[in-house]
Amino acid sequence: VQGEFEWSKVTQGHILGAFFWGYLGSQVLGGYLATRFGGKRIIFITILGSSIFTLASPVAARTHAYILAGLRMAIGFLQGATFPAIHTMWSVWGPPLELSVLTGVSYAGAQIGNVFVLPLSGFLCQYGFDGGWPSIFYTLGIIGIAWCAFWMYMVSDKPNNHPRISEAEKQYITMAVEESVGKYTGKHPPTPWISIITSRAVWACWFGHFAGDWGAYTMLVSLPSFLKDVLGLELSSLGIVSAIPYIAYFIVINVGGFLSDFIRSRNILGTLNTRRAAMLIGLLTNC
Repeated sequence: VQGEFEWSKVTQGHILGAFFWGYLGSQVLGGYLATRFGGKRIIFITILGSSIFTLASPVAARTHAYILAGLRMAIGFLQGATFPAIHTMWSVWGPPLELSVLTGVSYAGAQIGNVFVLPLSGFLCQYGFDGGWPSIFYTLGIIGIAWCAFWMYMVSDKPNNHPRISEAEKQYITMAVEESVGKYTGKHPPTPWISIITSRAVWACWFGHFAGDWGAYTMLVSLPSFLKDVLGLELSSLGIVSAIPYIAYFIVINVGGFLSDFIRSRNILGTLNTRRAAMLIGLLTNC
């Protein structure tokens, strides 16, 4: 099937990779801003901005390939702040022995999004309006904006500020977090940048994420093209097949989070060794 644009593989690679260059640039900044201004606002801004840029993507693509690439980089920069902001929120919302499940659910949400979006994209690409493929961007952009309204209504930065949870739940969360990290005083100590940069544990985490994410994001970017160009799948089935790895991802994240918290709560392993075991198992099974 001939597409609307005759872009070379190099240009396609630049467009697909632009998101990740933007994503790389806002990780630390996102965590800092979430700590300073609250994760709720930062996540709202990142998703709203990403949704607006997504709506503009078809116009950008029809104007010039590298305008689209610039837009994708901007979307990546915005979304790069999302997960650091989520972790900032869990630091005040998550009881320590439930954090593996809670953060796992957060990450699993991204995967279940892929499970639904990939088949939907295949369908819209073939049967959607405005030539098919633009309807993917319009549909997802509108959904993202609607989600932002839901987010602002439902979420609070801290348990004490939430109007719709019980007093017992507020007390449980607050006491569990304070027991683990101490009472929040509203003042943030200086960030020990030198200690962070020279920490072996930080670099071990960095290399672990690099090793795991290399495969995950390569699959995300390249799998649809591989299925279409090498295996010859039709658009109608391309999205469904592309979603299969993310179904497994969703299941493993939730099961892994539950098992990690179970192991820690029963004192089978401490937090550090539980994390080491999870990282080791996850990376070895990818080999």
